[in-house]
Amino acid sequence: MSDQHTVRLYRDAAGQFRWQRRARNGRVISDSAEGYTTKGAAIDGLYLANRDSDNYQFIDDTEESR
Repeated sequence: MSDQHTVRLYRDAAGQFRWQRRARNGRVISDSAEGYTTKGAAIDGLYLANRDSDNYQFIDDTEESR
């Protein structure tokens, strides 16, 4: 298990971009709460809510590059 939180960017069933932060124990501790139509907007929202990027591992599970 990683020693850091993970923040995962993914696409939901409707094709919108979302992010989810998980603690080391696997529990979801925050998420985007809304879908974004563009990957860039989702990443902007992700970084606004998770400014401590040194404390998590970023995982991009989307098919599209930014």
